[in-house]
Amino acid sequence: MKAMKIGGGRERVCHVISHQGWIADTMSSALDGSRDWRIVRHDGLSPVEGIGPDEAVWTSPGQLIAQNAWLESLGRPPIRLAAPSPSWPLCLDRNLLGRRVILAEAGRIRSWKALPPGLGTLPWSQVSQGRVTGFRAARRSLETLKADLRAAPDDALIQVEGHLTAIREEWRVTVVGGRAVNSSGYCLHAGETDRTIVTVFDGARFDPALRPLAQAAAVEAAAKADLDAVCIDLVFCGGPGMAGHEKAGPFVLEVDPVWCSAPYDFGRAGMEAFLQAVLACRKPDLLARGTYHPESWMLESFGRRYRSWWGPRPVRP
Repeated sequence: MKAMKIGGGRERVCHVISHQGWIADTMSSALDGSRDWRIVRHDGLSPVEGIGPDEAVWTSPGQLIAQNAWLESLGRPPIRLAAPSPSWPLCLDRNLLGRRVILAEAGRIRSWKALPPGLGTLPWSQVSQGRVTGFRAARRSLETLKADLRAAPDDALIQVEGHLTAIREEWRVTVVGGRAVNSSGYCLHAGETDRTIVTVFDGARFDPALRPLAQAAAVEAAAKADLDAVCIDLVFCGGPGMAGHEKAGPFVLEVDPVWCSAPYDFGRAGMEAFLQAVLACRKPDLLARGTYHPESWMLESFGRRYRSWWGPRPVRP
């Protein structure tokens, strides 16, 4: 039964399905007793019952795949969430990206004799729109990349990109309906190697002058790539010389749906806007955007997580 707010309004609910307790803690702390939202925690160790059709869902792509495989086994409709097209990097120019980004299927990468030009000798590589155990986002030589993709299906989509040097600050901006509804710095890089990182949870202080720049770049990127209800991560670099540019940022580092993006120091109003965007992802018709469709490696990796809870109906993850 839905809880009711004082005054008769309906309380909105966000289900957080994650073993990382700090996600729900951060949301609850920012809301600070708000009567508009209730955060319901689930540890993700088993399928989740009782998610209403009008309730927000925050989870990981892998968790969503497992949940939907279980629902399908019972003959129930899956949870459908809006997500950006994986081709979003191809819509942005070098002025916004600061480096070359390409998308290629694993089968094609395994046939490469050399890395494509503009990626450097140790480009970053990761599964497009997801994470797979054993293939984290990392810098890899061509030989290491091909070796790490040995177990990948031929059609697994991989994002490969050049390395940005001298990163100074990283910011996250939530964009909904063509405008930035919140933003926060989330980590600082100290030292020349970028390996010493101080996060917002460690008390990192960010340059407030960078906030409007991060928000403007995020809104521009969202418009160019037709993105909505997304969190856009951006970086500011320490000086000239990044990927042949004299610009220090902001550069778009990553784009993710809000329903799997970590919430940071958004404040109460910003967190409410974040949760409203998570809720909007359950109504893709309102966003006029696509629905998340996991690629084959993700399905293979997570589709059978809840196999012991499946019903009698066969499932092909």
